[in-house]
Amino acid sequence: MANFYPSLHKLREAISTLQKHSIDLNKELDRSKQVYDFKAKQEMVYRDAFTSSLQRLKDESIHLNAHITIPSNQPIINEMLQLMPDIETKDLESLQKTITKLDQLYNRLDVPTKTNFSTPQSLPTVIEAEIKADLNEMEKCFANKCFRSAVILCGRLIETTLHWKYYDATAFDLLEKNPNMGLGSLIAKLREKDIELDPALQQQIHLINQVRIFSVHKKQEAFHPTEDQTHAIILYTVDILNKLFTKQ
Repeated sequence: MANFYPSLHKLREAISTLQKHSIDLNKELDRSKQVYDFKAKQEMVYRDAFTSSLQRLKDESIHLNAHITIPSNQPIINEMLQLMPDIETKDLESLQKTITKLDQLYNRLDVPTKTNFSTPQSLPTVIEAEIKADLNEMEKCFANKCFRSAVILCGRLIETTLHWKYYDATAFDLLEKNPNMGLGSLIAKLREKDIELDPALQQQIHLINQVRIFSVHKKQEAFHPTEDQTHAIILYTVDILNKLFTKQ
């Protein structure tokens, strides 16, 4: 069961790779071409990675019932198992939707984790549900060794918090006016309004922002943070949240 979530994310990555290279699974691949055609060889590698990821997820789904011992999990697991046949499709768009549903359902499960990150005790009502949902998903990503996903969620948590901080001080919703604003620009906006962020806090935000950008946008080689790196980034993130909400 511990490997279901990582398998889900591996399959999502494999699907994204196929889509990025415009590979249609409905078209048969002539494997004999790989001897002299680099593109055909590359396509074969991507297809094989997808097939392997798909099989791994199917194998791991067998262990989903391990969490039925927690009564509240049973209807969620039943729903997940009902969705599993839907992954047997060559329609990548449809498969992505199924993976998203499985991801959402998994994040509703009561899954014991070994992590113990302190979280803010006092959150503004307007963002409380969103912050708690992201913290819960971040913790599950970390517990299931989906470290890139955990780092990306750290960036999302900081964005949500700083947007709220700006709105609370100015009554102006930057998120509505400029939803694609990066963390660097958001911090600059906070400074323009003399909204104080202590130096240590700014350094932490800069670190997380750089790692997050590297994880998402680096084109040549994907960044794969280690468990220790991710743990440190999560601790930084939680520390930021606690500092920003200390006076609330």
